[in-house]
Amino acid sequence: MEEKELRKYWSAYTDSWKLMKNRQMVKAEHVAQMIKKHENPVMGRLFCLVVWQEIKRIKSGGTPLMDKQYEECLTGAWKLFKQYSSPNDTEEYWNGLVDMIGAISREYKNCSFATNLLVHVILEELERIWRVGKQK
Repeated sequence: MEEKELRKYWSAYTDSWKLMKNRQMVKAEHVAQMIKKHENPVMGRLFCLVVWQEIKRIKSGGTPLMDKQYEECLTGAWKLFKQYSSPNDTEEYWNGLVDMIGAISREYKNCSFATNLLVHVILEELERIWRVGKQK
């Protein structure tokens, strides 16, 4: 993946961290603004499924991770995405990705935030990138 495209993804990850860091003040309209700003289906999943669901879970009495854990989880997910950002057809690629997703998820005790981020954002976006690349 080209550097310019990676920067777009990085921007979304940093915006998601800003929302998590300020989660006490985040409302649905803030999430909607981020989705509009980034205009990418994966970013919609990042902000809706991962960030907004986690904020709603916390506001309804769920125990949050520590801020440092959210930051580390988002940073680790970003590094994983960047490492695997050029999908290919090899078993080595996909097995490596799935193994890394499992390891990071276990590191966060399979919490919903990490699982949603790793599976529904990273894995699904890399699969989408791979499918689009195969069609070309």
